[in-house]
Amino acid sequence: MPEDLSREAMWEIILGLRAELEAAQAKIADLEAQLKKPKKTSRNSSVPSSQTIKQRRDNRRARRGGKPGHAGKSRENQPPDEVLECRAEVCPGCGADLSQQTQTLASMHQIIDIPPVQPQVIEVRQYQATCRCGGCVLGEVPQGYNEPQQIFGPGVHSLLSYLNGTHHIAQQRLAELMQAVFGLDISAGAIVNSLQRSARQLAAPAHDILCDIRRSGVIGSDETGLRVEGANWWLWVLQTPTASYFAAADTRAGDVLEALMFDAVAEVWCSDLFSAQLTAPARRFAVCNAHYLRKLQYAIDVGDTTFAPAFQYLLREALHLARARDDLPPDLYTQQVETVKAAAQHLLTWPVVLEDSRKLQNSLSRHFDKLWVFLERPDVPFDNNASERALRPAVIHRKVIGGFRTEDGATAYATYRTLEDTARKRGQPILHALYEVLGQPFCWLTRTQQLHPLCFSSQ
Repeated sequence: MPEDLSREAMWEIILGLRAELEAAQAKIADLEAQLKKPKKTSRNSSVPSSQTIKQRRDNRRARRGGKPGHAGKSRENQPPDEVLECRAEVCPGCGADLSQQTQTLASMHQIIDIPPVQPQVIEVRQYQATCRCGGCVLGEVPQGYNEPQQIFGPGVHSLLSYLNGTHHIAQQRLAELMQAVFGLDISAGAIVNSLQRSARQLAAPAHDILCDIRRSGVIGSDETGLRVEGANWWLWVLQTPTASYFAAADTRAGDVLEALMFDAVAEVWCSDLFSAQLTAPARRFAVCNAHYLRKLQYAIDVGDTTFAPAFQYLLREALHLARARDDLPPDLYTQQVETVKAAAQHLLTWPVVLEDSRKLQNSLSRHFDKLWVFLERPDVPFDNNASERALRPAVIHRKVIGGFRTEDGATAYATYRTLEDTARKRGQPILHALYEVLGQPFCWLTRTQQLHPLCFSSQ
C-alpha cells in the first residue's frame, strides 16, 4: 500500500474490501444452502428419467421359466412350409445300409428362418384401345404404380418410412441396410425423396385425424424441442384416446394451438402449466396433477412436514376416489368430492415457512379449479401422461438421429408420427397402415393374424 495515502483514502479502501467480503460471504452461504437441498430427480421434479442416476441393480440371473404360480409358456408349433426328412443312411458301427429299412420318428423340432430377400422388378405396360365411338381408352394402372417417373414402388416407400420413423434409422445407415438385407441399391438422397413423397400422400389422412381431434370434447397437448436447420424448433402434439396429431413449428407460442384448432373450441384442455398451453382455445383447463405430485415430493424432501405431505395425500385420495366413481352412489360420490376440495382449500390457508412450499402453495391457489376437473368428468384424465408418452418416440428420434436439415424434413416426420401414433391407438400395425395408404395391400400376414380394415377418418 502506498505510504502517501491519506487516512480517509485508506478507510475507503477498507470499507470497499469489507463490502466485497460481505457479498462473498452471502454468496457462499447461498451456495451452501443449495448444496444442502436434495437433488432434483424424476421422482420429485420434471427432470427426465434419463438424467437421473439409476440405483445399482442386482446382477444375479433370474431363474428361467414362469414365475411361481404362473403357467409356463413356449412357442407353439406352426404348419410347416418345408419338411426336412432326416433318415438314417449307414450304420456307423458296421457300415450296413439302413436306407431301405422301416424307420420310426424319434424326435421333431421346428426352425423358423427367413430366406434371402430379393427386390422384385415390376414393369408396368399400359395399353390403349380405340373404341368404336372413336375414343381412345388407356388401361388403368393400379394405385402406387401410376407415376411413370417413379422408380420404387409403394412397398419400398412404406418400408423406408417405417424404418426411419419408427426405428430411427438415419438415411445413410438405411441405405446400407437396404443393400445388405434386401439387395436393393438406393442412395441416401433417394431415401430423402421417398420420405418426402410418402409424407405428401400421408397428409390427407393426417388432416382427417386433426379434424377428428378438433371435434373431441377433451384434448391433451404438449410440446418438445426439435433442431431444424441448426435452430430451435418445437414438435407439438394434440391427442385424444383414439388419435394424435403432430406439428413442427419454429415457435413455442400459443398461436400454434390456435392455428391447429382453427375455429374449434375444446370443452376441456389437458396440459401442463406452460403459459402457451393455458391460452389454448378451450372453455376449461385441466392441469397435470402428476407434475404437482412430484413438486410436492420435492417440497417434502426439502423439509416440509406439514403442507406438502397433506396436499400430496389429498391428491392421491382424489385419484382413488375417481377410480371408484362407478362403485359409489352419485350423491355419496359428490359429497366426497366436495369434502376433498374443501380440505384442499383449507390447506392453502396454512402458513408455510419454506420458500419452495410457499411458491408451490401460491401456484396451487392460482390453478385450484383446474386440479379437480377429472373428478367432475370421467373422460378427463388425472394427468397429462398420454401427451408425454406420445412425444417420447420423437425425443428418442432426436437423440438418435439428431436434427433435421430442412423444414420439409421436420414436417414429414411430424406427419409420419401422426399416422404412427394414431394407428397404435386404434390397434392397427403401422406398417399395414402405410401399405394401405401408399397404395399396396399388406400381404405379410401369418395364417392366424387377422386385421380389421384401415380407417383414419371418423366413423
